[in-house]
Amino acid sequence: MTDLKSVWKSQPEEEETMITLSDIRVRADKLQSSVRLRNAALLLYALFNIGVSFWLIATGRQRAYLYPMLAMVAAHLFVLWQVNRRVGRRRTSNGERPVIDAYRDELRRQADGLSSAWLWYIAPFMPPFLWELAILFGIIQARAAETGQAPYYSGLILCIVAGIAFWTAVWLAFSRASVRLQLQIERLNAVKAE
Repeated sequence: MTDLKSVWKSQPEEEETMITLSDIRVRADKLQSSVRLRNAALLLYALFNIGVSFWLIATGRQRAYLYPMLAMVAAHLFVLWQVNRRVGRRRTSNGERPVIDAYRDELRRQADGLSSAWLWYIAPFMPPFLWELAILFGIIQARAAETGQAPYYSGLILCIVAGIAFWTAVWLAFSRASVRLQLQIERLNAVKAE
């Protein structure tokens, strides 16, 4: 009987495990801050790539890649629009609904947007990337024909491996963020059920 009594006494008190309205507001503010930071990083990444592309186009460097670079700029602009539309910052509560419902809806919206990032964030970059790889393959073949030597594909292979590694890391980062948000949604559902 002593063991049962000690287990009962060692349970956390309800006040310690209870989530309060102020906790939800703090979490909602933290979510808004992380969304703002993530979207600013995505914006800076896109603007950097767009700037480099326009610089390469303006200076006449990499002329063979002109059209794929323009397609890549278009992909960046499309993705920026999608970031704003799908995972952009929204108000978590307008005062008409309970804060917990507004916060859960925002978590769900963010999680849904991040879970489909392969479609709206990664896929738009694939056609220009594959186009650039095809151009590089053609350049390697042309050099090999000019010199009469066997084609040297190490640069192409490096680009393919780097591209796969980069886009896999991006997909994993978005997937991880989506799972984390799903876990927060489940916690809120458990709190609301109590």
